[in-house]
Amino acid sequence: MPDDGVVNPDPVLNRNQIAQIFGVSANTIDKWRAKGMPVEAEGGNGQAYEFLFSECQAWYEENKESERREKASLDDFVAKRQAEFLGIKTTDEQSRLTPRQVSELTNAQLGKLQLDSKRRKLVPVEEMVELLDKLFTTIRAALDGQPDWLDREFSLTTEQVVMVVEYNDGILKSMSEDIARAHLQEIELDGGDQSETLFS
Repeated sequence: MPDDGVVNPDPVLNRNQIAQIFGVSANTIDKWRAKGMPVEAEGGNGQAYEFLFSECQAWYEENKESERREKASLDDFVAKRQAEFLGIKTTDEQSRLTPRQVSELTNAQLGKLQLDSKRRKLVPVEEMVELLDKLFTTIRAALDGQPDWLDREFSLTTEQVVMVVEYNDGILKSMSEDIARAHLQEIELDGGDQSETLFS
């Protein structure tokens, strides 16, 4: 049949081509494949993996939507537990707020309580634990994404990517051990039973 110049809208693609479309590394495609991304033809023994973009795109969008729903559910859970912990009663009007708005409201109320405190140099243990947890989460997310970024920018080999992952794991392990070794001195305030932590 003569070539009429029409490109197949859904051609069979190899691993590198499908990675290029999604703007990720080939290693990420391997991870997605392990998580269930559809494969048109299995690779191995010198045979390349083959993919159909339409099927991969449908899986990607469904996976992202699932992750969005899971995050929204977790955000809602955290906001409600945070409100309960701070003793904030949820009114009918507040019940229509989004999880983010509830979180912002509780954070604002917590901020007011902190400003009202006369003990400016005292930091509650719970606040420091929460701060460390947020910082650790941020750092972990950055280190987890670093190998893919390095792979895209510098075309690392699989062995080099593995070395970066192992190095980052060592950083996270060291941080965890440092936090575990930290001794936070608790003191009683005004002879009462409320303990807060003083950081020197």
